[in-house]
Amino acid sequence: MKAYSIFVIIMALSIAGCSKEKTNDSTYRFEFDFDLNNHYLIESTGELIATGRAYTDTNYEWTKNFIHLLDGEIGDTLRLGCWGNWDGYIENPSASVKIWFPQTDLADGVYQYTRTEDVNDFTIHVERNMTWGEHSNAWGTIEGTNTILDSDTVASSFTNSNNLVVVEYAEIKVEHVNATNSELRYVIETVSGDLIKGSYSGSLERFKLWTPEIDCD
Repeated sequence: MKAYSIFVIIMALSIAGCSKEKTNDSTYRFEFDFDLNNHYLIESTGELIATGRAYTDTNYEWTKNFIHLLDGEIGDTLRLGCWGNWDGYIENPSASVKIWFPQTDLADGVYQYTRTEDVNDFTIHVERNMTWGEHSNAWGTIEGTNTILDSDTVASSFTNSNNLVVVEYAEIKVEHVNATNSELRYVIETVSGDLIKGSYSGSLERFKLWTPEIDCD
């Protein structure tokens, strides 16, 4: 079994108030005139989920630019090891938004994702209620000391056992990407019609994400 199998499968598949749709001739669907103060909002339930820190790897394999919003803390490096074990979290998150951009140079602008398109500006995966702990096999042997034991997928660009959370369409507006006051605003529409929108304002802290190929058999 490969240590990074779940993460690589995801990567391989990728190569306040109601949101308003634009009614003018713009090629973009949503307005971005909201500030959720480093949270994302599930509009169907009114739940606000905190993602108060943001990290970026600007030279990540396959996709070049990776942005990770979360309510935890990461050190200089985050590494996925055997059996889904994550090494590098200073504080494990309970919620996260992961965004993969294929662009070599990420610039200010609006980026789009459409489920039916073969090529998109980004892919995205949103989780909450993440719980962490030791993972043991059927014989009781501990195979990972810091693994995700459970989580709820809120929205995902990737194939999911819960088809209702698959992303139908999404947009992200990026501003001041190379400054200390970077801003990201995003709106996601799932195939079920649910809307998730979020915003982040602050520093995009640099880190290195490693998902090396390790044979854990």
